[in-house]
Amino acid sequence: MDPARERADIDLSVPGGDGDGPVPPRSVEAELLASNERTRERLWWAAAALYRRRWTITAVTALVAIAAVAITLQLPNQYRAETRVLLPDEGGGLVSAAISAVSPAAAALLGGGGGGFTRYMAILTSPSTLEDVVERFDLVAAYDLEDADFPQARTLAELYDRAEFEVSVEYDYLAVSVLDEDPERAAQMANFFVERLNERNIEFQSSSAGEYRRSLQARLEQSYADLDSTQAVLQALQERSGVVQPEAQASALFEALASAQAEAAGAEVQYQALLSQYGPENTDVRAAAAAVEAARQQVARLAGGAEAALPLPLRDLPRVQREYAQVLQEVTIQQAVIETVQPLYEQARLQEQRDADAVQVLDPATPPARKAEPRRSLLVIGATLSAFLVAVAVTLLLAALGRGGPSVLARLRAEA
Repeated sequence: MDPARERADIDLSVPGGDGDGPVPPRSVEAELLASNERTRERLWWAAAALYRRRWTITAVTALVAIAAVAITLQLPNQYRAETRVLLPDEGGGLVSAAISAVSPAAAALLGGGGGGFTRYMAILTSPSTLEDVVERFDLVAAYDLEDADFPQARTLAELYDRAEFEVSVEYDYLAVSVLDEDPERAAQMANFFVERLNERNIEFQSSSAGEYRRSLQARLEQSYADLDSTQAVLQALQERSGVVQPEAQASALFEALASAQAEAAGAEVQYQALLSQYGPENTDVRAAAAAVEAARQQVARLAGGAEAALPLPLRDLPRVQREYAQVLQEVTIQQAVIETVQPLYEQARLQEQRDADAVQVLDPATPPARKAEPRRSLLVIGATLSAFLVAVAVTLLLAALGRGGPSVLARLRAEA
């Protein structure tokens, strides 16, 4: 026998038939023809079963379509309002610069320089922000969840499902959209999300600069308070001692004392000359003696601090001058501190304002004119198609059970 012929022949012998021997082998072509014939028979059988139940299938599909139309008409319209903000453009090293060269949005998604972006998303999706929105618009009542178990939690979950935060990698913006039955409220909620984002973003950005500015402010206020108290001490010392400018007043006193002593010495010389020439009884000698006494009294008054130049005794001058120098030194120190801290404080204020960048809004949300949901046509088409497919499947299943049921029951009885 030819080997190719042997390979082409397939032993399809199975037990059964009228005899006990195997069924003669059949060729591949014959088996394929038999399989195609069985497939055609099954298809015609399925078509016949569907044709017999065509009115049932049509009725079920029509009823479901009518019910879908009725139900979708009862669904309230939902409106989606959207606002867009620019993504922050932040740098941070060579790697971040290389990544952000693609786009700020791509850099944010890849992790390079995306601190601002991740902060935006964290703020928008945080429970505190959602709670602010719920409280601001009384969403528990708006969503009719007052009688639900845990109404606050249910409302937060509902708001989280209705709010969407999407990033456009192509155009580098963040879209904040809210779905609601009221178009005006939907727009207000979207804008409120951005408002809270702006407030908390400024708070987080300026936290470090604010701490530095507050520390400088506290130091500056303390320096002003210390300067004021020191100036009060200096004023009390001036009022008590009468010394306003110790060096100038002491210099003026010393000059006046030196002049008085010189006049006293001159008067003494003149008096001695007249006394030796005319004697003590002479009127000129007596006048010279009176002039000497007056000069000596003037010297004594100056030395005792009786003059306005320095209204205190000379023996008290070192102590007063030391106290005055100590107080004046403290005043000078506080003034120097203020002169140093004041520019730093102003710079810190400018830095805090510069760091507190507001969120840049591209397009604020406006009340939409067209609804976003429900898409009634798609819902009706989907429900009708699903009903048709289910009806076909159930029809074929019932037909198959009706066709094979008697043989199955006969085999069960034979086995029993």
